[in-house]
Amino acid sequence: MTKLKKIKSKKISYSFVQGRFSTESAGRFQFFPITNWQNEFKFAKKLNFNHVEWIVSDFSNPIFNKIFSQIIKKKLKSSNLKISSISLDLIMDYPLHTMSKDQAEWLAENLKQAVIFFKIKRVSIPIEERCRFNNKFEKKLALKTLLIFYSKLKRYCKVCLETDMSPKSLINIFNLKKFKFLGVLLDLGNTRAHGFKIEDYFKFFPNKIYSVHIKYREVSYGATKIISNKSFHELEYLISNIDVLKNLIDISFQTFKTKKNFLNDMKKSVKNFNNYVK
Repeated sequence: MTKLKKIKSKKISYSFVQGRFSTESAGRFQFFPITNWQNEFKFAKKLNFNHVEWIVSDFSNPIFNKIFSQIIKKKLKSSNLKISSISLDLIMDYPLHTMSKDQAEWLAENLKQAVIFFKIKRVSIPIEERCRFNNKFEKKLALKTLLIFYSKLKRYCKVCLETDMSPKSLINIFNLKKFKFLGVLLDLGNTRAHGFKIEDYFKFFPNKIYSVHIKYREVSYGATKIISNKSFHELEYLISNIDVLKNLIDISFQTFKTKKNFLNDMKKSVKNFNNYVK
């Protein structure tokens, strides 16, 4: 089996996004694999991943339960894996600008406990697609809720946005004093699809890039596909300039999967990724 190559010039975590080694859950492409999360660890190790990006799809995630957390920690240890990050996918259904204060405070506190218990280095919060804000009023509400998470977590881990905002729009948020250490998760596929220049992220705020999602999408809002074995500018640029990213924590594979051949899909993506790594 082809094993994932590591970029030699940078000591970072290599993780997979939960669900990439599982079938869809209730028709959801990306959702916490409640019946298969343990088996995913076995496949991940075979491909040379050393971390997992934990997906929180709803408020009942087992990582918020003390008893289940003990079980999760044992399974991670036996598989020689760690949790690199938590992705708050549930915000796709509970956007920051609509989430109640009680929901945000409960979630932020439970995230803090999980971050401390598992020694997690990053939490990403989506502001994109169906959970993006669409006007100044929604933006004001979203940033107010974001501050609840940021204030609770900033002492214990890096907090970053997973977003389809342009680099220039991100600068406006990063310049706010209350979000001094807020960062961004750079998604290579979405950057390509939206027509943003990866060079701008490296130019404007290289120290704010805490994580990178490995994903391939066609230009002009094209579909997500398996990592290309042809020229992939964003990935080539990342590898060539990765030393500029002084605060990069992890590279996480959020690659495309089909319903029935998801294991082979990841194998192909890893194999093609390796072609870019010298």
